[in-house]
Amino acid sequence: MIKHKGWLLLIAIVVVFIGGSWGIHSYYYGGEAYYTQIVSNGTRMEEKDSAGETVIDYNYQQAAYNEDGVTKKVDFNGNKSTPLKRNAYLKLIVNKNKGVVSWEKVAKNEVPDKAQKMLNKW
Repeated sequence: MIKHKGWLLLIAIVVVFIGGSWGIHSYYYGGEAYYTQIVSNGTRMEEKDSAGETVIDYNYQQAAYNEDGVTKKVDFNGNKSTPLKRNAYLKLIVNKNKGVVSWEKVAKNEVPDKAQKMLNKW
């Protein structure tokens, strides 16, 4: 009976650790998917890194739409030294606390219908 309690305690600790880790990850890196299409070259930004080297990036401020067609104004960096390709479709993960936490290029047919309809208006 005591051995069973030890195993149950160990399983409970593992479950709490995994659940807590998932919760922290979701809080900082999770979010809702929004879709946008690059319609400009973005705003060029030059900054110095900690080594004094010049880093070039491009910032984008535009509308994005979730799968229900609900709009959200997003502000994100391309994290590239060249502008993102015009007319490219992006899937953004938007965290309610941190804004856009990631983006990836997607094909037009991967954009949900309602979001696509909103993008076509522009």
